[in-house]
Amino acid sequence: MTRTLLNRSARCAVLLAVALPLGAALAGPAEDYIVARNKATAAIAAAVKANRPAPQVDKADRTARRDLEKRMVALLGPLRFKGLDPKPAFSPDTLVPGDLGTDSPDGLVFTDKDATTHLLVSPEPVFADWLKARAADEGAPAVFKAGIAAAARDDFFFTLTVSRDAAFTTYAPLPLAPAPGEDTYAALGLFAQDGTGDALPDSVVVLRVADGRVAVAATEVKLKVPPMPACTALWKDGTAKADALLAAAHKDSLPDDPRVGQSFKLQEDAATAY
Repeated sequence: MTRTLLNRSARCAVLLAVALPLGAALAGPAEDYIVARNKATAAIAAAVKANRPAPQVDKADRTARRDLEKRMVALLGPLRFKGLDPKPAFSPDTLVPGDLGTDSPDGLVFTDKDATTHLLVSPEPVFADWLKARAADEGAPAVFKAGIAAAARDDFFFTLTVSRDAAFTTYAPLPLAPAPGEDTYAALGLFAQDGTGDALPDSVVVLRVADGRVAVAATEVKLKVPPMPACTALWKDGTAKADALLAAAHKDSLPDDPRVGQSFKLQEDAATAY
């Protein structure tokens, strides 16, 4: 199983390396993009604050993102990836503050026909500027201030960059040796909306930073993992304690019963133990 996962992550890395070769120069200044992006974001935020009609705000958003997409394509140059749609989508999906997707990184997103593989490509200065903004968000992981390579060691990094509307949890890092001049990271994990529970990991994620470009990818994997008695025992023991505590709380029907929160914490601890 380990060899299969390493092969899968290695193929992802090779794909990124072939499509994003060392020595490729950016076609335009990333700083100009950042200025244009910040200007557009500020203008749309001002329109929202001034209670402009929604159609007017949406039109301004579409116009701004079309301009930014052209700039992004010029920065990255022509990109093609075997097995992925040659026509990428621009990220973020919206610049309207508060809308879902506003906090997504700037770049081009490539997917396969089944949407099981997602690949984001961004100029490194643009991506670094986005990460700096996210590091200033309330509750952001402290490691986000340490740069791109360090930030990828936190699960929230992949939740923000290549998530399918679900949170990423690492089950195990995968060894992926970087070539000279690049940073790489890979992990086996799970994208889930309601906690991991006793679910098996379903994805490999990969980061590659090289010569002015950042590439972040996630692809689904199908694993044939036999039952692991030690893990299952931890899960069953923890959930049994959580269920018993919650049942007792419901039986007594006390207001603000702390046992409810304690039960949820036991469930989380059981998932972590598993």
